[in-house]
Amino acid sequence: MDTPLLYVLGQVLPLAVGISLSPLPVIAVVLVATSPRARTSGPTFVVGRMLGLAAVLAVVIAAADVLYALADAAGLPSIVKLVLGVAILILGLTKWRPKPEGAAASLPSWMSALESIAPARSLGFGFLLTIANPKELALLVGVGLTVGGAPLAIGQEVLLALVFVVVASLTVLTPVIAVLVAPARVGPVLDRVGAWLTTNNSIVMGVLLVVISDLAA
Repeated sequence: MDTPLLYVLGQVLPLAVGISLSPLPVIAVVLVATSPRARTSGPTFVVGRMLGLAAVLAVVIAAADVLYALADAAGLPSIVKLVLGVAILILGLTKWRPKPEGAAASLPSWMSALESIAPARSLGFGFLLTIANPKELALLVGVGLTVGGAPLAIGQEVLLALVFVVVASLTVLTPVIAVLVAPARVGPVLDRVGAWLTTNNSIVMGVLLVVISDLAA
């Protein structure tokens, strides 16, 4: 690896960790991994999640390559990244607030379907959950601008994208592998993790966005 590749890798890995800690996909994979169809629907959910990340990242990097080629002299890409960082910060601050006292933790009603989702639908759900998440899309735009603006060959961009997708998917990949290996031992742990994230998902997401807003800018 040369110096530019290592430098960009160091810039995008924190954003990959930020996406991996996004509460909603983790809650979703916990529901799938503890369902009766965990052995089939769990892996397909992970594949859908990774395909979604890869698809968005490919589009953003390609667009960023064109953007930097056409507008580098005017500084437009830097302006876009600055605006993006400010937007992520504001979004994080709006999410980082406590629930009203006595308010019960709840998830979107459509997530209850994950407890009995079929493998094919699980694949599509993992994909859609990624490409329709505005918070993750904002982070992926930051990654795309960083990679697209670096002096890298196409092969290096592909390598960075692959590493990013794997790291960003670790928190959905790990529970599925654990359930396949030791379902009886892992199931109760996943239930507790899912319950905690359901209660604290807004605070967790808010803290993450505030912390990484500077990295995206």
